[in-house]
Amino acid sequence: MRTFFESRADLAPRFIEGTIQELEELFGSPLPELPEDQLVPGQSDGLLVELHPALRNAFRELVDAAYRALADPRTKDSGLAGPGSWGGAGSPASRFEEILDAILTNILERERRLGLLNLFWLAHSKDAAEVIQEFFSQPRIKIDIKYQMHHLLQGTYRNARSRLWARVRSQKGDKLRYNLGSSFNHRLIECIVDDQLPLTEVSLARLNFAQVLVEQNKRFRLSFREFKEIHSACRERLREGLQRKDARLLELLRRNFPSIRPELYDDEKAATRILFNSRVLMYLLADFSGLGMKLLGNAILKAEATARKGWSELFMDYLDLLQAVKRSEAADLIRQAVDMAGQEHTEAQRRERFEEGRLYRFLPDSEVMRLARKITVLFADLRGFTRTSEGGVSERELTHHLYEVFDPLASIVEKYHGKIDKFTGDGVMITFGAARLTRQDELNALRTALALQGMMRELRAGGRTQFEMGISVHTGRAQVAHFIVDDRTMDHTVIGRNVNIAGRLSGSGKTQASGFDDEAWIGAPPPATAKAGVATRDVWVDEDGTLYNTGVVVSQDTVEELLKLVDCRPLADAGGGGHRFFDEQLQRNVLLEYVGDAKFKGVGRSIAIYRLGLEDEQPTPSPRSPRRP
Repeated sequence: MRTFFESRADLAPRFIEGTIQELEELFGSPLPELPEDQLVPGQSDGLLVELHPALRNAFRELVDAAYRALADPRTKDSGLAGPGSWGGAGSPASRFEEILDAILTNILERERRLGLLNLFWLAHSKDAAEVIQEFFSQPRIKIDIKYQMHHLLQGTYRNARSRLWARVRSQKGDKLRYNLGSSFNHRLIECIVDDQLPLTEVSLARLNFAQVLVEQNKRFRLSFREFKEIHSACRERLREGLQRKDARLLELLRRNFPSIRPELYDDEKAATRILFNSRVLMYLLADFSGLGMKLLGNAILKAEATARKGWSELFMDYLDLLQAVKRSEAADLIRQAVDMAGQEHTEAQRRERFEEGRLYRFLPDSEVMRLARKITVLFADLRGFTRTSEGGVSERELTHHLYEVFDPLASIVEKYHGKIDKFTGDGVMITFGAARLTRQDELNALRTALALQGMMRELRAGGRTQFEMGISVHTGRAQVAHFIVDDRTMDHTVIGRNVNIAGRLSGSGKTQASGFDDEAWIGAPPPATAKAGVATRDVWVDEDGTLYNTGVVVSQDTVEELLKLVDCRPLADAGGGGHRFFDEQLQRNVLLEYVGDAKFKGVGRSIAIYRLGLEDEQPTPSPRSPRRP
């Protein structure tokens, strides 16, 4: 949830500002977990979700049964419309609970703290709101019952959740703790189940308080007339404070509403958001001689306060409404990024998206998301670090050298939507398509590699490092694994043959060449058997298939995937062939030059190797001379 609101500048909330502080006040801290790393603005689709068709059908029957129970005066007057009296065996409520139980059980088995449970509830609430809207759009359907049935739906959800939780805790208590974590935040799910609006509103932007605050709405005790009187009085007090330039009020608005320009504070849209903020409301209500006396003197509110247990209960009902609306809008804004797999998606398209890890399937006894999928792995390894570490340099100095390189590296990886999987001493493993899925994973990996080499050149030119960096990029199928570190922490990594290949490509000649000492080949010209004209190259392959790399190596597998993404032209002036394409983001021509087929011990096939570079950019070989054994 945190990442979603921090990264989305296109949101247009009506009631909330969307700051992390505000969200933590609404949902607690840490915020509810979601698989939101996949929501990369401009480079990824929404979270595509497929729900069990039987769940939607059962919910439609549930809504119909609730409506009939409330619309029939005999049922209503006899008390048969209570949540405990309509869920017997074979009832719509019982059938819905059975299907929901099977789906939730499957999710809990596979959760691994990925945010799958919260994603399901968001997707289901979106689907449920559409079902309810369709139902109450029918002719001769009483719209006010839409907001009277909440206690029936809430009771059904609570029954299903409580039975599931009791069963799982008794049978698999440890697994539940491992999969969810000790700090799992239930507040988003509770908002969907208890706050009514996530189930009744397709969009909170069009919320109509006159329709919601109807008689016999058991969720909100406040009437529309009461809401209107309190809100209008607060609105007038806000305008007065702005007109006399109340310094404390203005400072409060500046801190809590960074997205609203001061000259727009009195605008109706801005004022609505301001008056739903609990801090601002408390400040305005603290003006007892002004707003306080005005509210106490309001005849309508006075009568309603008398009918309750006093003014405090009336204001608590008002605050409860505001908090529920804000929580519901936050949930609604997030679920706008959830796309439902519908009839517009063919079975082939769904299967393809699922295999890519871009579709979540919430079905009984089925894998929710594909964890074995196409992933691009980038290994970056410092050249010369081992020799330096054995040369009498202190551990403190070595650590400082690593900081010089790896501190700026992190921002580059973030910029191109990669994920640092792990640091390996003098190297780093970065993944694209594991934690974050974009439509340009391979292209982003190449952009990252080029940026890292540019960073290294700047560091060397400034005297901040003496090292070079060998980088490899390889694409292939790998398994995303989620390991439990403790009750609060998970470790995410990718494993498999293609990850090993990516590492071997990065390892380069220092682990393959038999005629050189460890790292002694750095800065050496290619052997006489290498292709002519590559004497200054930072990447080459000798006749034995040994790879030498202080530049960027890209495997044939990655190149093949890249050709599906960009318009490549043949690299005619390269002796071994290759590809050239113009990158819109870098605004440069990118070159992929074939340099040979590399062979690795334990790998059953040779791998075609391409050198990655930018047009008109020359590699800068290391000035060090090789040491012969």
